Amino acid sequence: MRRTILAVMGITALALILAACAGEDTIIEKIVTVEVEKQVVVEVEKIVTVEVEKIVTVEKLLIATPTPPPAGQAQFGGTLRITAQGSVSALDPVFSPFAVIGGIASHFYEGLFGWDGNLEAAPRGVSSWSVSSDGLTYTFSLRRMLFHDGTPFESEDATASLKRWRDGGTTGAAVVKRFTDDEGAFTIIDNKTFTWRFNEPLGALIFILSVPHPPMPMMPAEVAATPFTEAVEDRTGTAVYKFSSWNPGVDIVLERFDGYIPRTEPSTPGAYAGENIAYLDRLVWLEIPDEETKVAGLETGEWDIVDNAGLDFFERVNSNPDLIVPLYKPGKRSNVYLNPQIPPFSYQKARQAIMTAIKVEDFMASLGPDTLWIVCAAVYWCNTPLETDFGSIYTVQTSQGPKEIGYNVNDMATAQLLLADSDYAGETTIIMNPTDYGTITPLGHVLKPVMEEVGFNVEMPALDWATITSRFGATDSYSAITDWYEHYAVGTPITDHLISGTFDFIVRDEELLRMQNEFLRAEPKDQLGVAERIQARRWEIVTSLSLGIWFPISPATADLKNFDVKAINFYTNTWLSR
Repeated sequence: MRRTILAVMGITALALILAACAGEDTIIEKIVTVEVEKQVVVEVEKIVTVEVEKIVTVEKLLIATPTPPPAGQAQFGGTLRITAQGSVSALDPVFSPFAVIGGIASHFYEGLFGWDGNLEAAPRGVSSWSVSSDGLTYTFSLRRMLFHDGTPFESEDATASLKRWRDGGTTGAAVVKRFTDDEGAFTIIDNKTFTWRFNEPLGALIFILSVPHPPMPMMPAEVAATPFTEAVEDRTGTAVYKFSSWNPGVDIVLERFDGYIPRTEPSTPGAYAGENIAYLDRLVWLEIPDEETKVAGLETGEWDIVDNAGLDFFERVNSNPDLIVPLYKPGKRSNVYLNPQIPPFSYQKARQAIMTAIKVEDFMASLGPDTLWIVCAAVYWCNTPLETDFGSIYTVQTSQGPKEIGYNVNDMATAQLLLADSDYAGETTIIMNPTDYGTITPLGHVLKPVMEEVGFNVEMPALDWATITSRFGATDSYSAITDWYEHYAVGTPITDHLISGTFDFIVRDEELLRMQNEFLRAEPKDQLGVAERIQARRWEIVTSLSLGIWFPISPATADLKNFDVKAINFYTNTWLSR
């Protein structure tokens, strides 16, 4: 019986294809075959009962020829195949706040706010909000949304999700926790309304809640009750796509959520806020470790987009008429975290030594052409209101007298002197550098020989990105991590995780925390002065090796429409024209 039905479906499908190709309406005959053991009732012109083995009827169907959508018009359907930036170790952006994870999770989780096309905060999960006259109490009203299991999104879910995000200490969350960390901060008024009370005014709250990475995921209250130190396994969200499957090391699949209720405000390409529509049936992230394979597969149509491709492929993909190459500015900064928990980078002079030795241009040139990167001494980004080189070069006392050190001085002799003056005793220095991340992998191969020349005893084991991110908490096992960070994560002292991040591989400094609070309370006219003092302190204690700024590329098939990059790649509101 099953074989017969499949054959009929095949005949029908073929007829539809022939009709579409014909260019005019077509009448076809659909053969319907029904097998029975003894009796069957068949409707022809009247009800009859016959004792047969098989009945065949013929129905005439009018098939209308499909009309292609006008050029540029959105269309539904299809699967978008994406090569992930690196391997994936988790899908909980609070537990594991890395870009690879956040970029995927932001498609099935939503936050209360998100960036619009102008990179400004706009509502997503809220319908309205207000703040009391003393600036201490925010009132939020939630818009009508459903979780992927069909249950309504309510105040209990929002407050539980906010608590987990706040306590997790991701970008901006650590600041929020300093201003409101008591359990009585949230009051549920009704199913769609709640208040959030602060210990002192925090005017930057809405900005912090809108930062796209790591996303602030809204979860069901019972899921959000999971400690932030554990990855959630239930990935029920409220976004326009829903989690379908994850085959670790192979792929992650999301499917359209047909129960999604979009906002009515217009959206722009790459924006998180506004009317979100899932034109695509599904999104599939593929884990492809080799950069050459990623680009070659894009060129041959095996997949549709390479998320953050290696910069040295830019000329190749940009000259291909079958591809588009969105360029993200203000970009990302290459970076090396220096673990302060164990030697050698528990010693400030050892951190100053490696900073003094490096030539930033060498690191950036390893990534790709100089049209895609700049050297920038401003820790809060060049070409922004907070751009300044204040404090980036300064003088320190050494055993051989005063020496000038700082950003990109590239003075090997002074670097060796600083290391000799430190308490470093030849301990093995482990660099965690991924083998499968095109915009990070080259950094380690520049860093290792420079460190060896300074006098460090260095090892750099071969590890993929998923393994590295799973080991971040084991700070007794490594000394440095090559990485990068976003403009929106460290483009202002408000969200600077190198000051207030709760991660153990970040240098702690009470003076920086004090100045960050000062910046949050400062009038706009005074903020640059505070930022300069913060910057000088960061260069002095060497919070990390902040290198150059580079502009990511995400080459994609030209069939992908309405796609642009405003922060991390966002594929909602995109469609395939094929």
